[in-house]
Amino acid sequence: MPTPPRRNKEMATIKKAYQDIVEFLQDNEDAYVRDILPQVTALASAKTGGGGGKATTFHRDEQGNVVGILCYYHKLWMDPEVAEFGKKASSATGFNSMCKDGVSKWTKQQRDAKKAKEQLLLDVSSGEIEAADLPALLAEIEEATDIVVPRDDNYGFSTLEELLEA
Repeated sequence: MPTPPRRNKEMATIKKAYQDIVEFLQDNEDAYVRDILPQVTALASAKTGGGGGKATTFHRDEQGNVVGILCYYHKLWMDPEVAEFGKKASSATGFNSMCKDGVSKWTKQQRDAKKAKEQLLLDVSSGEIEAADLPALLAEIEEATDIVVPRDDNYGFSTLEELLEA
């Protein structure tokens, strides 16, 4: 049985959405499933928000209007009346999970990463890069996609409370 990936270099191969779960399981590898299943379920559960409880990705006012969205790209709380969010009928808020600025920057990073990966393949096939160097170079490309480029107007709040107070 292969050794599970550990935190640093090998953790880069685990999808970001699952890293917390894998890390938790690694920290509890001798535990029984029945003992840790509630924590794993909590880590794997979708985060939702609303008006009554503590919002995790959006917040509604007393009238049910969405007054705050946690932009997935910028990781900042924003008022959809101030920061432009695209419409998305299938979401709980009716808005995209990223502001339009975040979507633009995320898309550019993904496009640049795709081009860089294609160039790596060309470089390997031409002999400019050794195949053994690929994992490290791919990890560098992935790290570049994790860099959050701030909004030009620097709009956004670290917490929902800060947004609501503004």
